[in-house]
Amino acid sequence: MTDTRISEKNIDLVKEVETIKKKWTNLEVLSSNISSRFLGDINTNDAINATLRDMGILSGVSRVILFISKDNKINLDHTYEWCAEGINLLFKYFQNSWINNLPWWNEQLRKGNIINISNVNNLPNQANATKKLLKIHHIKSLLVFPLHNKSELAGFIGYTNDIIKKEWNENDLSLLRLSSQIIGNALEKHRMENLLKESEESYRLIIDIIENINDLIVIIDHNFKFEYLNQVTVFRLLGYREEEIIGKSILDFIHPDEIEQVIYAFEKGLQPEESVIELRFKHKDEHWLWFESSGHTFIDRDGELKGIIISRDITERKSAEERYKSLFDNSPNAIFIIDLNGNIIDTNPTSEILFGLKRNDIIGKSIEEYNNIFNVEVKKYFKQIFKASFLKDFPEPIEIKVKNSSGVYLWIETQASIIKQGSISLIQLIFEDITERKKMEIFENKFKEELENEVQIRTKELNEALTQQKLLLDQIIKSSHFKTEFMATMSHELRTPLNAIIGFADLLLEGAYGHLSREQQEFISDIKSSAEHQFEMIKHILDISKIESGQMSLNIQKFALYSMVDQIKSSLKPLFNKKNLKLKIKGLEVEKMIYADPIRFKEILYNLLSNAIKFTIDGKVVLTVKESHNEWFIKVSDTGIGIDHKDFPLIFKEFKRVDSSYVRSVPGTGLGLSLTKRLVELHGGEISFTSVLGIGSTFYFSISKKLEEKYR
Repeated sequence: MTDTRISEKNIDLVKEVETIKKKWTNLEVLSSNISSRFLGDINTNDAINATLRDMGILSGVSRVILFISKDNKINLDHTYEWCAEGINLLFKYFQNSWINNLPWWNEQLRKGNIINISNVNNLPNQANATKKLLKIHHIKSLLVFPLHNKSELAGFIGYTNDIIKKEWNENDLSLLRLSSQIIGNALEKHRMENLLKESEESYRLIIDIIENINDLIVIIDHNFKFEYLNQVTVFRLLGYREEEIIGKSILDFIHPDEIEQVIYAFEKGLQPEESVIELRFKHKDEHWLWFESSGHTFIDRDGELKGIIISRDITERKSAEERYKSLFDNSPNAIFIIDLNGNIIDTNPTSEILFGLKRNDIIGKSIEEYNNIFNVEVKKYFKQIFKASFLKDFPEPIEIKVKNSSGVYLWIETQASIIKQGSISLIQLIFEDITERKKMEIFENKFKEELENEVQIRTKELNEALTQQKLLLDQIIKSSHFKTEFMATMSHELRTPLNAIIGFADLLLEGAYGHLSREQQEFISDIKSSAEHQFEMIKHILDISKIESGQMSLNIQKFALYSMVDQIKSSLKPLFNKKNLKLKIKGLEVEKMIYADPIRFKEILYNLLSNAIKFTIDGKVVLTVKESHNEWFIKVSDTGIGIDHKDFPLIFKEFKRVDSSYVRSVPGTGLGLSLTKRLVELHGGEISFTSVLGIGSTFYFSISKKLEEKYR
């Protein structure tokens, strides 16, 4: 059992290695793709949308959003959004000034802070507006990187998860931070190209952009002394001010181990040809940062030899490579690194322990030479790997039996993947010793056989118990049908005397039997109001009983949606006027035809709108109608008292109402929403709601368009 746990830990370590390398390999491909998209005459919108798609897929999030500000102000000028499959666009439809309503979010961006929200519920009190926005739109976690130009906020890139809460680990943050810098750089570079094409007079503006680009750009003379640097970037990355560097030798700031390499690269540039090297620059605080530098030499107007060097900070990437090296060396699994010709490039210490092959003896040799260890089946697998390496579609891991140099047979699980070393693609083979696991499988098979016999016995006993349960369930169903029929009958019988009470009350109030005093009128009005309340409750009970007993059928017709809404609006107008509320209707600017039961549809909409009026003290009620290919989508929003989250389970239950002083003061049966839910489902739709206590509620329901296909 201990060996099994070690094996499982080994697998986790290997997976971590593969994940790190794969992410950085994908990032290199992404960087190349983004750079190429923003070259030459392009459609900027298409390039940005394609890039957001790549970043979303690479990071595995639900949504990637890019906001670009205008004139370095917080009012957003352009919004781009990519969504994973099944995720709807959201931010793209916000008004450009929406961020002004989020003071905490606004402040974090202006300070240049990364907004890392792994759980919306953990936001501080000062971020209530942000928390409310994210909760309303069901966003579970959020990561936002600000984009800067001239130290001013130029927009931001955000990554959201709408399905699960996500803890962003350091690797995720590094990957997404670099991804955001890549698109920021690409946008700035594209902007620079456009400016260059417009006019030579744009020189000052281009220099200004260079000063603030994320890449370090310097010009040195033939003595390696600094003549120019983009000072904003130098200060941000290395901490030096211009006067601390200009006139000094670049070699004074480069790690001693790389000085000869830099001198050689500079001399090589005399050809001229481009040089790309990795080197370390000294930070003002005395620590070293890794950069990937490219450059070439040129002759200036005075005939002097100069060199331009462009450097990108790769400290985090190098750190990841060092972590990979550590995992590689300390992995409990044997790992071979081979090139696409089958030659062994590197092995880890475990390889020597497992196979008995010394590292120095096998480096540079072909894996085909080890016939005594790897049998024909293994060779066949290797051939599949080399073929798949060009398609990046590797075969599934296999379990094989091998013989090590001592003649001992071992069971090994082998799997392969592509890794990158610079620009070179290599194959990584991982061999896990599963000999003990194979022994366990023999034991497990025997145990499984015994277990199956026991299961057969238990299954027989269970079937007998299920037969008894079925008999009991049949009795419960019969009792339920009896209850439903009884409720329907009683509701019908009770409505008859109530009709009489309401009718005679109306006659008395109209003075048909003589003049009534004010006190008598109040008594009769109370009787009528109570009778009408009782009548409405019985009507709802009867409808619910009919639905439960299967006696209610829909009379599907085609009717004008706007006309129906207008009727309901007229019916409810006195209630709106009484509370001085506003009703706003969206999505019905033109007449739309719908297939549904007009009476039941009217009842659904009337119940939701009247509820919104009941529980809204001031403000407005908004009715929104949308349609898709498969269904109608209708939303009723209010600015009312809202619903506490703990009361959510009560909303669609019969005879249940929220326990609050305001709700108790409003008449109701506790059946309206329960009946509404059943009527929506009878139309093949669904109903749901969101609410924030003290802010308001929004009820959503859908009507299936399959009714149209059936009754058209």
